[in-house]
Amino acid sequence: MDSKERTLGTRGSIFRKTDKGIPELDQPAEEVKHPEQRPSKQRRIKATFYLNPEDVLAIDEMQSNEFRRIGKKPERSEIVSQAIQAFKQHA
Repeated sequence: MDSKERTLGTRGSIFRKTDKGIPELDQPAEEVKHPEQRPSKQRRIKATFYLNPEDVLAIDEMQSNEFRRIGKKPERSEIVSQAIQAFKQHA
């Protein structure tokens, strides 16, 4: 029977059991090193607000500036929360 005539039914299964072990599983596991654990985020509640287009652009600009500064894009919620906290301190 040539290879063109072989069907799935005539082929050996790639999932067949073997007596061969998996070398990686025979070795002791390495200790996983975790980066410093960040403090867990404070519980948040979803809220919907309607903002002026200028306000949304300002949030986007703050998000872009923060990304350029630290290389990580903060969530909009984080920016808005920081603004509220700053407003509370000055009120």
